[in-house]
Amino acid sequence: MSGGEEADERPLSQSAAILSATLNAMAERRVEQAGILAAFVAACPGTAGTTQARLVLSALLDELADHHLAELPRGRNGWDDALPPLPRWLRLPPQPKQDTRHPRAPSMAVWRRELAWAAADSLSSAQLDVLKTVNRWLRDTDGDDERRTVVPMRERSLEIFGDEKRLDALTATTLFAPGRLTLATLAAERIPPPLAYERVGPGSIVLVIENSDSFTTLSTLLEHRCGQVGYVAFGGGHAFEASVARISRLAGVTDIAYYGDLDEDGLTIPQRANVTAAALGLPPVRPAAGLYRLLVGQDVRGLAPKKIDPIVAERRVAWLPETIRGQAANVIVAGNRLAQEATGTVLLRRNGSWRSDL
Repeated sequence: MSGGEEADERPLSQSAAILSATLNAMAERRVEQAGILAAFVAACPGTAGTTQARLVLSALLDELADHHLAELPRGRNGWDDALPPLPRWLRLPPQPKQDTRHPRAPSMAVWRRELAWAAADSLSSAQLDVLKTVNRWLRDTDGDDERRTVVPMRERSLEIFGDEKRLDALTATTLFAPGRLTLATLAAERIPPPLAYERVGPGSIVLVIENSDSFTTLSTLLEHRCGQVGYVAFGGGHAFEASVARISRLAGVTDIAYYGDLDEDGLTIPQRANVTAAALGLPPVRPAAGLYRLLVGQDVRGLAPKKIDPIVAERRVAWLPETIRGQAANVIVAGNRLAQEATGTVLLRRNGSWRSDL
């Protein structure tokens, strides 16, 4: 299921959108690592400084690069030596030339209290047009509890702008940098896609499977011998990057294990899902170690769409158990991939080592 939608066709995650807005609020187009880290702290204060910080920041920067919102270094010298490597610098795309700034006319000071910050900022005409539209909505709904009910983001976007996807784009701009607009101001929230799952036992682990056939296989095998697994969930490829939020509704879950294809997409998906999990205070999305160990031992390799640069491979496999990172990197650097279906029903029944090390 890896390799479905192109990454830049999917909406940015909320954390990536805030990081993009925070970086773009800086004056520099080339941002050194210290600036990257400072922006990360401002954008994701609950994650910065935790054990997940480096993994989360790495995944966020990849997401920005896929959406052409940042350019990452290409050579090894552009990256530090920790794991996963982080860029020593990045470049932001040039901002479109703005038309002339509005003069500070007295009428422009009539902002709703939620937009009071706009009076002190230098804003372009396009930004002011957006804020005036928001200002009107805030004025027209003031005191109306029904219209200020929190609703899905695209419903609110359609109501305010007449375009259900306008907020998807706006949340990545400097208008949504820290201290400016928020979805809460607009009484809106991002809605994660549904998460299909099977209840297999009373355990606290939710095992997420990328592809549908492997989901069925593992659900069946765990149904009568589940160990610590309480749920088996269907990741659905890139959908899990957002649908991981639904895990908060599953009772008793304290551990999220993931198993997917061994290719660039299959390793990117859980790391981006981990960004969402960290932002919501969910357990980290970790690899289902036993299943991956079994997978790298199989010689059923297919061709990947492209060879992966060694530094990219190093960053992707940093999420895997240390004992198999080298093997995994060799597979994807060579332009190969291992589909999770290589650990099929017969193998999983014959070799039960995966059960004790999920």
